Amino acid sequence: MGVFTRSDPSLFNDKQFLRVWAVGCFTGIVRWLELLAFGLFAYDVTGSPVLVALLALLRFAPLALFGVFVGAVADLIDARKLLIAGLAGVVLVNAGMFALMVFDLAGYWHVAAATFLSGVFWSGDLPLRRRMIGELVPFERLAEAMALDNATSNGTRMLGPLVGGLIYQAVGVTGVFALGAMLHGLSLLLILSVVYTAVLDRPEAGSILMRPIRGAARAVSFSWANSDVMRIFAVTIVFNLWGFPFVAMIPVIGKEQLALPDAAIGYLTALEGAFALIGAVILSRIARPAAFRKLYYYGVLGHLGAVFFIGMVPGIVPVAIGLVAAGSFAACFSTMQATLIYSVAPPEMRGRLLGLMTICIGTGVIGFANMGLTAELFGASAALWIVALEGVIPMLLIGWTWRELNT
Repeated sequence: MGVFTRSDPSLFNDKQFLRVWAVGCFTGIVRWLELLAFGLFAYDVTGSPVLVALLALLRFAPLALFGVFVGAVADLIDARKLLIAGLAGVVLVNAGMFALMVFDLAGYWHVAAATFLSGVFWSGDLPLRRRMIGELVPFERLAEAMALDNATSNGTRMLGPLVGGLIYQAVGVTGVFALGAMLHGLSLLLILSVVYTAVLDRPEAGSILMRPIRGAARAVSFSWANSDVMRIFAVTIVFNLWGFPFVAMIPVIGKEQLALPDAAIGYLTALEGAFALIGAVILSRIARPAAFRKLYYYGVLGHLGAVFFIGMVPGIVPVAIGLVAAGSFAACFSTMQATLIYSVAPPEMRGRLLGLMTICIGTGVIGFANMGLTAELFGASAALWIVALEGVIPMLLIGWTWRELNT
């Protein structure tokens, strides 16, 4: 635990929390910077919406493949040590890609491989870094801490595209990898300085390799028996299948339909992150536990409506308005996501349930594939409203059957 008291004016009074929070800030900037810059790169070298969406798919695939197992391992091994290993690996990936780009030895598929490896690191953010935040602050300040961390994450969704568009327009994807290596390296130094006592599950008999598998199975069993948890997971799945994949089409719409320069596409994309940040800051001040589920659920419905609007009404002004609305509604969803899981999970299950949540986020691989194929068939704008309509149907079913939503 940190050294907070109820009278502390700021969570940043604890240097351990500050360092873990800063790691999320730096790695988040790189994540969203890459999402835009790699999309621009893919469209420039291939001209294919499917291959643009494929990069986003590869970034999300590790969340589905490894999320629950990372969470299960984090219940047995110090999350800080696992995070150090992940950061060291992603520094090497970025440094290696920078060298290949400098000597003109890399192309689309090298960037695709690097994207997948970056996604492997991302699969540890919820069960590792956010778990550390949950254990560094007292429970009564948990919602505040998660809201602040989420607000920062949304802020990086604004800064990342801004920086990504500028860097890509100025020096290309080589500069993206250089910045990625530097910011991940700084994050590694920060996490090495954190003093953290892990709350681990009790040891069990049997193979060390089997313990995470058994832990993951217990998390699935717990979730299956808890209808509230299942619906929390279901809303995240809908968001990542039919809501969030719209971001992969923004570079395509910006270049193909709006004829914007790379930097301007970055500015436009940053609107979504900017208003997600504003929304998260407001929610950190006014949200109360009784409203958590409603904010979470209706935030996704509103987000789907915003994506539908962007697809139906062409032009730079309607796209900008839609991105503002999408970011605002996404703040309601994302601020409550980890908070709800952390509040309903027993302490010994938190890492595993956050790992399951990571898998739910990882269903975005299907969402990005669906978005890319739909765009290839009907165009990028049409794909947005078609996919958004698909997502409304399961959301209505979830709302109809979620008893706790209206209590």
